[in-house]
Amino acid sequence: MSEEKQKLTQEELLLKIYENTEKTRKYLMWNRIFSIIKILVIVIPIIFAIIYLPPLLENVFAPYKELLNTTQEGKNMLESLDIEGLIKMYK
Repeated sequence: MSEEKQKLTQEELLLKIYENTEKTRKYLMWNRIFSIIKILVIVIPIIFAIIYLPPLLENVFAPYKELLNTTQEGKNMLESLDIEGLIKMYK
């Protein structure tokens, strides 16, 4: 009788261990899935920003290029500007 009882308790213990192992396995699986989703939520918007933002920002800043003298004509004007001559003229 004691052997049967011991065998029964061993089977119950094995069953409980199996259940806990399955729960742990499922937890780890879902943890991996959510960590991949977290990484994708961060990386995908960065990739889209790298691809799509430069043309959009170029359209936004186009009207201000002339004001900021970043056009080729503005650079030529700055290069040909005689700063020493202007200083002497205003002295």
